[in-house]
Amino acid sequence: MTDLPVRMLALDMDGTLLRSDETISPRNQAAVAACLERDIAVVLATGRFYPGVTPYLNCWPGSPIWVAACNGALLYAPGEDEPFSTRVVDPSLARAVVAWAGAQGVYVKVYVDDLVLVNRMTEETRAFMRRYGPRVRVERDLAAALQRGAAKILLFADVNEIPALEREVCARWGAGLEVTGSEPYVLELTAPGATKGDALRTLAERLGIDRRQVAAIGNERNDLSMILWAGRGATVQNANAAVREVAPRVVGHHDADGVAEFIESFLAPPGAV
Repeated sequence: MTDLPVRMLALDMDGTLLRSDETISPRNQAAVAACLERDIAVVLATGRFYPGVTPYLNCWPGSPIWVAACNGALLYAPGEDEPFSTRVVDPSLARAVVAWAGAQGVYVKVYVDDLVLVNRMTEETRAFMRRYGPRVRVERDLAAALQRGAAKILLFADVNEIPALEREVCARWGAGLEVTGSEPYVLELTAPGATKGDALRTLAERLGIDRRQVAAIGNERNDLSMILWAGRGATVQNANAAVREVAPRVVGHHDADGVAEFIESFLAPPGAV
């Protein structure tokens, strides 16, 4: 723990800032607003693509909120719709991964800029299309459709099959990919250096903020890099057990304002908490 004042706050969204119904509680919203009022740079660091983040910015209208989308592959400055920093999987590598996964019968989802491409229609696809409409497209030959770099590739499988799938992906392409996850049935693949931790490092350098003055909170494997890099790292009670074991601090459940508990602890005057 550092005694330096916090100047940057990074928040994972699903399972952390958001409740189970995907809303932000009044207490969490107020705690983030208190950070903004103190000129603390707030970063929504998420696995989501940018269109999946923008509706939540309305919780703090007009406030300067940074976004690290697709696990940090795409970084957006406040108020900007185009990323100022991108780290994407090379198209040829993305095609190879997608073609191999498809041949294994794996359901694949690829984030390309502000589009989501999938290799077949599933209930998950239908739900995603209901939410994002034309931004989601089914491509039967997904590998051939990938002409640009992929911000993130997701491989969906049965929970019991994920460990073997991860071992195979790492054996084939481990040197060229970051491999992590945000759900027990999903592998998330990004370009080397496209992690939430590296995204925070990039933003901290841009803003001249010492890492000891960065606070970060999340709940899953894809959050570990930022939780462990930040001077003040924490996870919520509902987090993946492996994350709880190594996080410097565990706060309340995401449905019980764990984020607000974390924020209030470093905003409170010395001795008040």
